[in-house]
Amino acid sequence: MLDKVSQQPLSLAAVQIKNSQLGALTDDNGYFELPAPKTNLGDSMRISFVGYTPQTISIANYLARDTIMIYLEGQVNTKAEVPITALTAKSVLLRAITDLRKNFYKDSLVANGFYRQFHKENGTYVRLIEADVRVAFNIKNPVFYAVHELVEVNKLRRSENYETNGDTHGDHFVDLLKENPFSYNQRTFLNPKTINFFAPKFESEDSVEYIIATQYKESSSEKLEKARIWVQKETFAILRIEVEKFPNPYYLPPRYAPYSRWKLVNERDVIELEKRDGKYFVSSLERVYNHHVLNVQTRQVDYVVEESFELYFDEFENKNVGSIVNHGKFDNMTNLYFSKYNYDEKFWKDDDDLVEYPLPAQIKTDLEHAKKLEEQFREAGK
Repeated sequence: MLDKVSQQPLSLAAVQIKNSQLGALTDDNGYFELPAPKTNLGDSMRISFVGYTPQTISIANYLARDTIMIYLEGQVNTKAEVPITALTAKSVLLRAITDLRKNFYKDSLVANGFYRQFHKENGTYVRLIEADVRVAFNIKNPVFYAVHELVEVNKLRRSENYETNGDTHGDHFVDLLKENPFSYNQRTFLNPKTINFFAPKFESEDSVEYIIATQYKESSSEKLEKARIWVQKETFAILRIEVEKFPNPYYLPPRYAPYSRWKLVNERDVIELEKRDGKYFVSSLERVYNHHVLNVQTRQVDYVVEESFELYFDEFENKNVGSIVNHGKFDNMTNLYFSKYNYDEKFWKDDDDLVEYPLPAQIKTDLEHAKKLEEQFREAGK
C-alpha cells in the first residue's frame, strides 16, 4: 500500500472485504495479507486511510498468492464551492425501481445451481436435502403461463428423516423461487405506488452503494414487515435484498381447523444479484423459517422448528433456452422429499459446489448419530 505521489508505504491502512467481517491493517512496509474464502470472491475489497480517498477494487479475478499493488491518493482540500445534489432514500429507491428494466436481465434464461435444505428441532439438525438443479426463468410456455419458472433436478441426495412429525410434504424449493425480487416483491416494497406510505430511509452508505431500510404490508400480514435494499451508486442497480417478517405473513388459521399445531413465528429472506455481460442476475436465494409446534391439548409449545433453504447459481445460459427446456425434464414442481434416485457418489465427491458452499460441521455431527451420511444418502433414494 503506497502513497500515489511519494511512493512511500502507508502503515495501518484499513483493508476490508465487503459483506463480511474479514479485514486487515497494513504493516510498517505497507504490506497486508488477507485470505478470502471462495464465497467472498464475488465481493469487493475496500481500502481506507485517514487523509486519503478510499478505494474499492474487485477481487473476483485474483488467485491465491497474487500480489496487488495499491496506491492511495491524498484528499485535496479546497474552498471552492461545489454544487451538491442531495438524494433522498425515496428518490434512490424510485430510480432503482425505474431502472430495473435496464439493469435486470428479463428475457428467458436457464440458471444452473446448487440447492440445500436443512431442518432443526430444538437446536438439533434432523434433516438434510441437497440437489444439483437447473431453473428456467421467464419461459414463454402456454402450458405453464402462470408460472415464473420451471425446475429440473439433475442429482439428488438426502439424509434420513429424524423430524418428530416425519414431514414429507410441501415444495420449499419452488416456494423459494417466488422470492425472486422481480416477480413477487414488485407487488410489495418494489412497488413505486407504496413508497410514500412506507417511508424509506438511508441506513448507511459508502462510496459504492446505498443501504435503504423500508417497510411494507402484505395482504395477509398482521403488521408491517421490514426490508433492506442495497443499491449501487453508479448504476442504481439493486445488489441485495433482505426481508424480515414478524410474524410470518403466510400464517392464517385454517378455516376448518382454527387451532393448527403449526405457528409460524418469523421468516428471513436474502436475495443477492451479480452482474454478467452488462446485466444483473439473481445469484442466490436464501430463506429461514421459525415455527412453534403446539401441543393440541394444552396449546403450549411442544418443540421449536427451524427450516433453512439455500439456492446458489453459478452458470447462466441465455441462448437456445427453448431447446434446453424442451430436451430437459423441467416441471413446475419438484418432489425432493421422497423422489427415488440413484446415489451418484462420484458426482458428489467431485462437486465444486460442496467446496464453495461447505456443509456446516454441526449438521454432519447431528445427523450421523445413528449412521454415516454417505450410508443415509445411499439408502434414502431407494
